[in-house]
Amino acid sequence: MTETLVQALSYTMLAVVAAMVGGVIAVFRPPSARMESNVQHFAAGVVTAAVASELLPDVHDSAPAVVVVGFALGVTAMLGIHRLTGIIERRNVGGSLGSATGLLITIGIDMTIDGVLIGVTFLTEATTGVIIAVALAIEVLFLGVTGVIALPSDTGITRKLAVPAAFGALLTAGVVVGVVALEGVSGAPIALILAFGAAALLYLVTEELLVKAQKVPETPVSTTLFFCGFLSIFLLGMVH
Repeated sequence: MTETLVQALSYTMLAVVAAMVGGVIAVFRPPSARMESNVQHFAAGVVTAAVASELLPDVHDSAPAVVVVGFALGVTAMLGIHRLTGIIERRNVGGSLGSATGLLITIGIDMTIDGVLIGVTFLTEATTGVIIAVALAIEVLFLGVTGVIALPSDTGITRKLAVPAAFGALLTAGVVVGVVALEGVSGAPIALILAFGAAALLYLVTEELLVKAQKVPETPVSTTLFFCGFLSIFLLGMVH
């Protein structure tokens, strides 16, 4: 096991633990709609800052064609995942999981993509990898809550907690794949993946986190939390 992989996995554990914490919270003390909205705003600010201050600068000097293709693939992939979710829900796939099946599959795919992105950022620069891992840990905390809340009310505690555990496993697998498959690779392929990841994360912010956050009326607190999340990751990047 390479030093880079060990380092990437060690910081990924933050997100794995965050997923489990989110799951436990959802099982034993489900947050109110207002609290969910506040967390979503904060997470959106965190992810936006990570993309703006860490990912985009790394692809800024790449060939424009590489960046365009990476962004196009990222947006297309996220739209495809969204469409897949709709198809699964309309066809009632999933048995006892009911309508949660599509959402769980979507989050699972997102976890895998996030894992690959963490692995790639550690290959490019360890500092960037740390910041991306921290930012995604906050996102995963929210997704752990979301995944459990979406399950049918009669689902047992063990099965509920298996959901965030599976998210953590997929995230870890993505990190391993990203590092093992791309170690030693540089240039356009890495820039392509970083552009893909930036687009996927921006899609998550604009079409998932903020859209869901708007299900309850906006307040000065929730808006402020977005900027607090942004500033926290921006300052973390400056310190490093």
